[in-house]
Amino acid sequence: PRRGVAGSDHPPSRMARSNLLRGLILVALLAAVSGQFFVNLGDKKKEGGSGEVDTRDKGGAGGSDVGAAGGAVADQTTQVQEDWAAFIKWFRSNGGIISSKLTVKVRNGRQGVYFKERMRRGETIVSFPRNLRLDEKTAMKGKAGHVFQRLKNEDAFPDLIVILHLVHERSLGKDSFWHPYFKLLRSSYNNIMGLTEPQMKTLLRRPGCENTYNLGVMMRRTFNNFYEYYKKNVETWAPPEFLFTRDDLMWGFNTLVTCGWGQQGGNGDKLMVPFSDIPNHRRESAQKASNRGFISAAKEYQAGEELTFDYGLLNDAVLAYYGQPTPDCRGLKR
Repeated sequence: PRRGVAGSDHPPSRMARSNLLRGLILVALLAAVSGQFFVNLGDKKKEGGSGEVDTRDKGGAGGSDVGAAGGAVADQTTQVQEDWAAFIKWFRSNGGIISSKLTVKVRNGRQGVYFKERMRRGETIVSFPRNLRLDEKTAMKGKAGHVFQRLKNEDAFPDLIVILHLVHERSLGKDSFWHPYFKLLRSSYNNIMGLTEPQMKTLLRRPGCENTYNLGVMMRRTFNNFYEYYKKNVETWAPPEFLFTRDDLMWGFNTLVTCGWGQQGGNGDKLMVPFSDIPNHRRESAQKASNRGFISAAKEYQAGEELTFDYGLLNDAVLAYYGQPTPDCRGLKR
């Protein structure tokens, strides 16, 4: 049996381990992308009816200077397109196939994947190479493999290994093999994990928000268990490059929760698959998200149309992960 995440000296019972693993599975639900948080920000521009979730950071600094804002948006667009070009080159050089008809744009402060020209139904959008899966196996094969092997020998949960793998690779910057992919991921999150305890209580009192509150409690409890495990069982012996702050680990946790996929065996262990988490989420989109094989166009797309995926998210998860108000729960908005 595996050691408990809380780091107890005695292995947990099979039921206890099952409950904890089930918690991690429920946190991720089906699959998700990283997104934008609107709860408690008083953002009147975003409404819950569209079912869309922005998967990227907003660009540009706030302020009343229209010229400065326009310049910031232009700079962000340029940077995003440069990052996209670097990602495409990296993805293809490692065996991936991705349509040249795709590009990224920032519209109304919202980053998305768009078609540059018409794509017919059935054309290939993307084909995922098996070697581009960031998981426990790639952690073992890297330069820090000895660290992850020790964690595995000490019965750490695979998801915890992947989180540390993410944070470590991120800390390497341009020296990381995954750097082009990381450039398209969020650098920070402002989701339910950042709410204070009074705010959480306020959320619970809001009509229709009980399920979102319960999911948030589960997420926070799971992260706290992980952080305790890290402090007690990893930090005490880890090399300097594995000494991370709580914020570092929170980023890894949020990234895996919102971008991670379950392994094919259905055992709850998670992995990251580049591009499968980049398009924005839209309920009932023609395209269903997938991280295996390839994705072909489910309909005919026109130039300028956005590529969105239906990630199978429940409203509770949309709000907890991204703060996107839904018909069920408006969050902390009044």
